[in-house]
Amino acid sequence: MQLIKPSVQLIRTWGSETDIAEMPNILYRHGNKMALERRINLLLKYGHHNVLEFLGAQWLIECSRACTHELVRHRLASYWQESTRFVDYSRPGNLRFIIPPSLINKLTPILEGLIKTYSELLNSTDIDYARLILPNALAQRIWVSMNMREFLINFLPLRTGLGAYSELRLIAWLMFNSILDKFPITAKWTWDNLPRLHPDYNIGYAKRMVNPNYIEELRKKYGSSDPRYISVYSAFEEWGIQIPNELRRLMSE
Repeated sequence: MQLIKPSVQLIRTWGSETDIAEMPNILYRHGNKMALERRINLLLKYGHHNVLEFLGAQWLIECSRACTHELVRHRLASYWQESTRFVDYSRPGNLRFIIPPSLINKLTPILEGLIKTYSELLNSTDIDYARLILPNALAQRIWVSMNMREFLINFLPLRTGLGAYSELRLIAWLMFNSILDKFPITAKWTWDNLPRLHPDYNIGYAKRMVNPNYIEELRKKYGSSDPRYISVYSAFEEWGIQIPNELRRLMSE
């Protein structure tokens, strides 16, 4: 049985911050030249988030099927996901799982039993029915295309909030890290304003329904009351992955 960790690969980006900063001059027919960073920050400050629709990115993501179920709920995006119908998981290297390191000992025997059952079903029935036994821990590749308005203003605030599923929180931070050098001004503005972009960002309502002391415990553990730092440190720690240098630099500014 092969265990892997969630991963994100940036495929390409489109658009440029220079272009969106120049749009007001063109559309309003004036020559008001303004510094690039100031113009973009003003546009975003006053809610002109539609300019971010002219920027976007594509990623190849590998995460658990539980994670992809939440990812595809963001409908203002395009997805192409690995098919359990057309991928033969009995072939070597195809059947991989993603589970938190803390649960490996507990879940490994269960997953090994499911692998055996899946192989037996393939020998006795159609793959359409054999795949019904595959768990949410199954590693899935999914190609994602999203404009920056959807990603920075909607997806990121929701999926990095303290109530978000930790694997998708990790994926969201890795996606964000991958575009830091592509759209540095908009990324920095988003980082600075992240807690106010979603009302549940620093509340973790879903988690607190189970554990009322959830937020207080996180603040004590990580020695910070900043929900962004808690979100980053807890997600990368839970999945045993180092925080990328680019994201670390942004956090230290």
